[in-house]
Amino acid sequence: MRSESLEKKFLSKILVEKMRKGSVSLKKCINFLTPFPKENEKVINSLLENREIVKTGDLIDVTDKGRKRVKVVMCGGTFDILHPGHLLTLKNAKKLGDILVVVIAKDETVKKFRKKQPHNKEQKRLELVSALRFVDLALLGGKGSIYDTLLKIIPDIVVLGYDQIHNENEIREYAKTHKMRIKVVRLTKRMEGVKSSTLLKDESLIYEI
Repeated sequence: MRSESLEKKFLSKILVEKMRKGSVSLKKCINFLTPFPKENEKVINSLLENREIVKTGDLIDVTDKGRKRVKVVMCGGTFDILHPGHLLTLKNAKKLGDILVVVIAKDETVKKFRKKQPHNKEQKRLELVSALRFVDLALLGGKGSIYDTLLKIIPDIVVLGYDQIHNENEIREYAKTHKMRIKVVRLTKRMEGVKSSTLLKDESLIYEI
């Protein structure tokens, strides 16, 4: 693996772990060496010593300069049942960056906007999306708007599906107000007739979920 690619993968692991746990211990970071071939250990040790891209101590973090070397993509949704349309959207979102963070709407949020409970509970929906190999991190959204999560993740790109109600310009203005440089992309590719709401009308399918 080329040192540049290894560096990006290493920085990505630190960032994902920080998003998941809030902080990353140096011991945990050393465990990141395990998946890499022995000959790459020298490269990783060099990265740990590079104060321009990582800050080390009891905890490790990525510097502002290091953060700029990794592109974080964030998208969200209900994902009541996973279907090919979801996979198409998430795969295209992942192509836009290095880390794909998927935010799963909480049950109460779904009920608030759709006026009904989702078929699958939030923990099951979270588990299903987390199992996708191209998803680096899946997490539950906040109880408020998407902006709570936006401030937590601070992505480089926010991806919206073709049918999501969020307003692109509103997100851009919010990011600008909070001094975040975020690109908003709305994907237009879709699979006609493949939507959770449509599939859930099939009673024979519901019993299989």
